[in-house]
Amino acid sequence: MTSTAAEPASGPASGSRDEEPTERDPKRLLAVTFALVGWTVGLGVLLYLVGNEGIRVGIDLAAYIRAGEDLLAGNTVYVGEIGDYGTFSYAPPWAVLFAALAWVPDLVMQAAMMGLSLLAVRYVAGSWLWAGLVFLYPISAMVLWAGNIEFLIAAAIVLAARGHSGPLAFTALAKVSPILAVPRSGWKEAALVIAIALLVTLPWVHLWPEWIDYLLRQPSTIDIHVGPPWYVRLPFALALLLVRRPWAPAVAVVVAMPSLWLGTFVILSAAVRLWLDGRRKTEPLKSTLGPSR
Repeated sequence: MTSTAAEPASGPASGSRDEEPTERDPKRLLAVTFALVGWTVGLGVLLYLVGNEGIRVGIDLAAYIRAGEDLLAGNTVYVGEIGDYGTFSYAPPWAVLFAALAWVPDLVMQAAMMGLSLLAVRYVAGSWLWAGLVFLYPISAMVLWAGNIEFLIAAAIVLAARGHSGPLAFTALAKVSPILAVPRSGWKEAALVIAIALLVTLPWVHLWPEWIDYLLRQPSTIDIHVGPPWYVRLPFALALLLVRRPWAPAVAVVVAMPSLWLGTFVILSAAVRLWLDGRRKTEPLKSTLGPSR
């Protein structure tokens, strides 16, 4: 998107500017085509999953619901091994949250989580049309169906870059590495959200040592894990934070994710969004200054 306010109405330069819209039309048409194909792919994957598994609660959301129910029943919340069906590995505030939502029917919770994730995709993409580009990656529809929070993390990263770090701080209590994307200006808000989350868990303070003990018992990789263990990837993630580009923290979040699987890569949609936002901020300046010589 270029600014035309400073451009002359006539003269040699105006002819080349007039040609730009026609030059961009094929590119836009191609992008729209890919977006529509993406929506088709996403819908196809969802229909395939429904056909094979029936209408049910996603595997990840089932773990969240189970944790909330176990907390209410006085049962152990942190059991099993990460990656097994029904295992819950998020910090205690998330268990308390799903305990508070235990009155919601499971399928309603599934629909709500999928709807919230779709809104997150739309926020990151910028429109419902361009949201289809995210679903060109077929795993995106599987993440949606599973009820995981990856899309919520992507939206929270973009929101933090735009001045609101609270939601991102809360997701860091789930998957740890999102804390890397909190900008310097957002640490007060992030600290406030984390403090409130800690206060909410005071009646269940025993969950914190149980959570830490649970994490210490886990293997460095799980069955669905891809790539090297987190401690090998962490230095590269920290190095990315030294890159003075808006997209770098989003990539660092993915690189440092404790349990990295194919669905984690949907968070990179936030990196693309922030890269595009960065380009839009510099293009008006370039058009005002004129072409470099």
